Amino acid sequence: MPKKVKAHTARQVALSELVTIQAGYPFRGAIKGNPEGSAKAVQPKDISDLGELLTSNLITTNLTGKRKADWLQQGDILFINKGLRHLACCVTRDMPDTTLAPSLFLLRVTPEYQGTINPEFLTWQINQPPVQRYFKNSAEGSHQISIRKPVLAAAQIALPNIETQNTIAKLYAASIRENALLQKLIVNRQQQLNAIAHDLISQTSDTLIQSGH
Repeated sequence: MPKKVKAHTARQVALSELVTIQAGYPFRGAIKGNPEGSAKAVQPKDISDLGELLTSNLITTNLTGKRKADWLQQGDILFINKGLRHLACCVTRDMPDTTLAPSLFLLRVTPEYQGTINPEFLTWQINQPPVQRYFKNSAEGSHQISIRKPVLAAAQIALPNIETQNTIAKLYAASIRENALLQKLIVNRQQQLNAIAHDLISQTSDTLIQSGH
């Protein structure tokens, strides 16, 4: 039986009370890949539907804006502010020379909440239906749907004690690992079935050729 998380009294606060919110790096135009570039950039495509940061195919590029880049740190939260998905992911390790695209917001727990806020818990709650419904109702635009910084800042977060946050964060991390493993198994099984189908077609074709049909 899965471990049941006991309900604890949680106070409700605006997200802006817990974190600072910074726009992504202001690249000039599209982010262009350059194998010899000085930095890497996280884009929306690098965040999975589960809220996992996918780091294997980050684009290497040059910083074209005037602003100093924010290098990603352990505990940072990245939020997709443009497009059809408004998901968050948590950075689980320091990532030197890695910044984020303008279509993302960078959230960092404020100094006064360090040690009392679990960023992975915060990421989990941002991705849950109550907050996602709020984003859907507040989104602007019809084609390039966006969540403005004030809308994100006003999102209401239920904040239990740190022990409860840590328990939920562990369950969330486990669910991401389990879903990723399941997806890998599904892909492997499909590849196996594709190979069987290919072999059957090849055998049938060889038989027809040998029989003169």
